[in-house]
Amino acid sequence: MNKSIAEMLKKGYILFPKVLFEEQMKMTKNATGSFEAFILVLTHVNYSTVTCRVNGQTFECRRGESVISLTHWAKVFGWKLSRTRRFFDRMYEEGIIERVVNPYITHIRIPDYDLLIGQRRREAAREETGGVTFEVFWEKYHEVTQKQRVNIGRARREWKKLSPRERSMSIRQIDEYYDHLTDTKYCMQASTYLSDKAFLDEYDY
Repeated sequence: MNKSIAEMLKKGYILFPKVLFEEQMKMTKNATGSFEAFILVLTHVNYSTVTCRVNGQTFECRRGESVISLTHWAKVFGWKLSRTRRFFDRMYEEGIIERVVNPYITHIRIPDYDLLIGQRRREAAREETGGVTFEVFWEKYHEVTQKQRVNIGRARREWKKLSPRERSMSIRQIDEYYDHLTDTKYCMQASTYLSDKAFLDEYDY
């Protein structure tokens, strides 16, 4: 699984009912390798955002994320804990699964979740029809701010994390963000503008 997700998906998709995979896993009792383990992760992460409470602390576990412990993942895979830990370390290293900073519990994210379940392709088609694409954002941001065009890879990754509504807002609010800077030398790079969600800032008029 060392190819990029996008590269692998160029060959297309096979629509496979989740219930059939679950029935197969019940028969085999455990994951036979990394591929089956990853599919199990894919089927266990959240389909929508939920609010979690751990040790009196409340936080959100978003779509494509999970707060299942390593011990529980080991039970899901039918593996020993040491093998489970090695699997996740490899997934982190390859960027297929990401750690989410959370001091309370093990928290992971599948960065390409929507792409893997086919949702991203449907959303992308709708966005492109409305002109909401990363390329449109990238061009407009640098046209307005005149910042150097750097860190495009990070900017693209941050763009992928945004919802369709947030993407639209990130383009629409560029002018307002720039107009409200007290000193333009503190203007953010495009990647930071997206990661900090500066397009959600509210201003006094």
